[in-house]
Amino acid sequence: MATQIELIKKYGLSIRGHSGQHLLADPNMQRKVVNLLDPQTDEKILEIGPGLGALTGEILRRGARLWAVEKDKRFVSILRKEFEDFIQSKKFTIFEEDFLKFDFHKVRDFKKTKLRVIGNLPYYITAPILFHLMDHRSLISEAVLTIQKEVADRLTASPGSKNYGRLTLALRYAAQAARPFDIPPACFTPKPEVVSSVLSLRFHTAASPLNAKEEKWLFHTIQTAFSQRRKMLLHLMIRNSKLKMTREEAAGILSSLNIPLKVRGEELLLKDFIALAKALKPFFERKG
Repeated sequence: MATQIELIKKYGLSIRGHSGQHLLADPNMQRKVVNLLDPQTDEKILEIGPGLGALTGEILRRGARLWAVEKDKRFVSILRKEFEDFIQSKKFTIFEEDFLKFDFHKVRDFKKTKLRVIGNLPYYITAPILFHLMDHRSLISEAVLTIQKEVADRLTASPGSKNYGRLTLALRYAAQAARPFDIPPACFTPKPEVVSSVLSLRFHTAASPLNAKEEKWLFHTIQTAFSQRRKMLLHLMIRNSKLKMTREEAAGILSSLNIPLKVRGEELLLKDFIALAKALKPFFERKG
């Protein structure tokens, strides 16, 4: 298999770094990322944005069955040429489309075994891709994703830190996250201006503690709590148009949950927000 640099030269490509296209060109780092997922023979793997196949070739060489979603027509054409044998043997299938619109039900074999996902994500759409994966977490067991370090800082932040926020809690609700290692800019072509991090996700297998309606309340509560980080949660609850609660009602809810009245959203754990969303049920359902 040709290297990323060799493929760029072979096909006379111009890689648009300003569009979030940064190909992982270091072979050692490619193997290191794939090793985290550790694909097995005939296992079903979904790859997000394979580009020129930096991870694709390594996965296929290990015998896994791979589905890849790639939006760039240039990359799709090259992948079909470079991996023709794997396509003919039905080990490799390419979907030419936007991953944010990808229907997971196209991957027919997922019903018996959950998918595992891998991808080097474009920086500018990392959050939407993460939410798309979280929305389909019932079909996915784990994911290994390369993302911007700044986003990884937010996703794995601790309560009380400046990076702790809505994205942290949304991911924590869906999965257990870890950051095995960072990847320096020199490992990519073109070189990004920032350091990247590898994010390892294990999606929760237990049933969600909230139903679909309660989940909407949870994320609205979280959004409210971080809408003005410097303000106390009590103040933000009173001013929220969907809750329509008095100060006394809001204070009563917080006190019943042993949450200090002067608390800010950044000080609460996910379990606190879940309890709060459940306690606010009468106010979310109240009409008028």
